[in-house]
Amino acid sequence: MCEYTYENGKKCRLKSLEGSKYCALHISYDEGERLFGEDIKRIKEEAFLKRLKEGQTYFESVYLYEAKISNFRAEKPIVFKNSRIKTILFDDVTVPGITFYNSYAGRIVVFESKVGTLLVHSSNVFGLNILRVKFSNSMYVRNSSVRYLMINSTEYVGKAEKSEEEYGERKTATGRIELSNLDNIRRIGVNVRYPLMRRILEEHGITPSGSSERSVKATVLAFRNVRFDQSARFKRQVRLSVRHFHGQLVLENLNVFGHAEILGGRIKSPEFVHVTVMGNFIFRRVGFYGDATWNVTVLPHLPLELSVQGFVVVEDCRFSNPRMAEIFYRIARTSWERNGDLERADEYYYKEMVSRRQSRLTARVRGIKKVLLKLEATFEWLFADLTCKYGMDWKRPILIWLAAVNVFFPLLFFLTQSVEGVSGNMGFLDYEYFSVVTATTLGYGDYHPVGVGRIIASVEALFGMFMWAVFLTVFARKYMR
Repeated sequence: MCEYTYENGKKCRLKSLEGSKYCALHISYDEGERLFGEDIKRIKEEAFLKRLKEGQTYFESVYLYEAKISNFRAEKPIVFKNSRIKTILFDDVTVPGITFYNSYAGRIVVFESKVGTLLVHSSNVFGLNILRVKFSNSMYVRNSSVRYLMINSTEYVGKAEKSEEEYGERKTATGRIELSNLDNIRRIGVNVRYPLMRRILEEHGITPSGSSERSVKATVLAFRNVRFDQSARFKRQVRLSVRHFHGQLVLENLNVFGHAEILGGRIKSPEFVHVTVMGNFIFRRVGFYGDATWNVTVLPHLPLELSVQGFVVVEDCRFSNPRMAEIFYRIARTSWERNGDLERADEYYYKEMVSRRQSRLTARVRGIKKVLLKLEATFEWLFADLTCKYGMDWKRPILIWLAAVNVFFPLLFFLTQSVEGVSGNMGFLDYEYFSVVTATTLGYGDYHPVGVGRIIASVEALFGMFMWAVFLTVFARKYMR
C-alpha cells in the first residue's frame, strides 16, 4: 500500500508502484523517472483518469505531467491540494467547482466548461487560461504567483443573491471575477488574442471552432493588490488588457509596470483606487455607465486616484452622463499637457468644455433657474464654441469673419437697400465695400446706412471687433505659450 498520509491522518489506499513506497499519483517526478523512465507519464495519467472515473475528485499531494479531463460530469468539486502539475486541461467539464490550493501548475486550461466556482489560492501558476467558460457562482485567483492570466469568452450565468439587495447593496455576492494579491504577473488579458492557445488545444486533440469570440460578462471584474513583474524587458509592453467586458470594473492598489488598455465593452460604475500606470492608459470604444450614487461618491475622486505617467487616450467612448465624460477628458488632457503635447491636449480640452456645458444642462433645477441655465449654455455655445472652439481653433474666427463680412452682411444690405453713398447706383461690390469698412470700423464717410441699415451696421461693427479680438487671443495662445 502507498505510504502517503493525508492531512486528516488517513493513509492512501492505492497500491504502491514496484520499487517505490508510493502509488502512481504520489510518487515524485524524480523517483518515477528513475524507476520507469518516460513511461511514468503514461502511468500517472492512467491512474489519475481511473480515479476520476471511480468518482474521486479530491487529490492531495499528487504529481502529474499532463492530464486531460474531457466530457466529465460530477456532483462534487474537483480539488487539487499541495499538488504539482505540469499541464492540466479541462474540456467540456460540468462540476460545482475547480480548486487549486497551495499547488504548483505549469499550465491550467479550462475550455468549453460549466463550473460553479473556480478558485486558485496560495498557488504558483505559470499560465492560467480560462476560455469559453460559463460559471454560476464566482471566480477567484488569490494570494498566488501567476505569470500569464488569460480570460476569454467567459460568462456569468447564475443569479445574484437577493439578501444583500434587500438592504440596498449591489449585486456582488455572486458573479465575481476577482484577481487579488498576485505576484510576478507578466500579463493579464481579458479577451485578448492568444495564438498559442489554439496550438495547445490542438496538441490535446481539441479543434476550437472558428466562431467569433464572445464578450466576458460578470457582475464584477476586480483587480486588487496585483504586483507585476518589474523586469525592464516588460516595461514597454501592454501588461493589463481588458477587451469587450460587460460588468463593473474595479482596479484597486494596482501598479502597472507598463501599459494598460480597456477596449470595447460596457463598463458599469468603474472604480480606480490607488492605481498607477507607468506607461500609457488607453480607453477606446468603451461604454461607461454610472448611477447617481456613483456619480457623487466615486467620480469626483477619479483624477486623484488614477495616476498615469504616460498618456491617457480616450477615443470613441460613450458616457451615460456628461459629467463622467468631463472627468475622463480632463484626465486625458492633463496627461498630454504634462508630457508636452499641447496640440493633443487642446483636443481633449475642447471635449472637456463641451461636456461641462452639457453637464450644466442636466442639473436638476426647475423654473426660472432652468431657463437661465439654457440661456447661459446657448450664449456659451454661440460665443465660445461656435466662434473658436473654446480658444482651440484660430482658423475658425477668420473663416466666420470672411463669410459674414463678404457674403452675409452685404447680402442683407443689398436686400434691404439700406445704404446710400456718393454714387447714385449701388452695386453689390459697393455693399461689400461698405460691409468691410463697417466691420473694421474705418468709417470713410463715403457711404452711410439708412433705416434698418443702421441696425445692421451696428451689429456688424460689434461683430467685427469681437471676432478680431477672438482671433488675436486664440492666435496668441496657440503660438506663444
